Amino acid sequence: AGKENGDVVKTALVCPPTIYGRGRGPVSVRSRQAYELTKLILNEKYIPVIGEGKARWNHIHVADLAQLFLLLVEAAAAKNLDAELWGEKGYYLCESGEHLWTELAVKIAKDAEALGYVKNPQKKSLARQAALDVAGFEAISWGLNSRGKAIRAGKLLGWKPTSPSIEDEAPNFVKDEYERLHASS
Repeated sequence: AGKENGDVVKTALVCPPTIYGRGRGPVSVRSRQAYELTKLILNEKYIPVIGEGKARWNHIHVADLAQLFLLLVEAAAAKNLDAELWGEKGYYLCESGEHLWTELAVKIAKDAEALGYVKNPQKKSLARQAALDVAGFEAISWGLNSRGKAIRAGKLLGWKPTSPSIEDEAPNFVKDEYERLHASS
């Protein structure tokens, strides 16, 4: 629609990586990958390592992602028809940094241990199928690479992520996930 009907329909695609941080939505306040990793660590009491443990991904705080969407909506509402913003050029990567999945898992486990939720968790190899069985499709990403740079959003819209890093937020999603897992107990 954006290419064939670009004169009528202004489209933009936003491609987020791992999303973290407490959401403000009415249905769910958690994303998937980092929270499922936290859930696995809390439930299984070990640090999962897929493959060589060197998989690297970008990440973005949900508030920074929301800010990018807001800037795009504001540009549309202001009738900013710059061809660089929309249609076939309107593709936006967004990220505020990157992490190694194994290093993030170690950080989450240390935070969980500091909070008294697990005791002395150790690294354990997790095969692809076992990861799927234990944590679903999110777990596959813990063994894959996905990297990009958010250049266009800053250049064209003035977007700049300002939220805490995934490492700084890790204790919060450990607490949130622990509370979620124990809500019915």
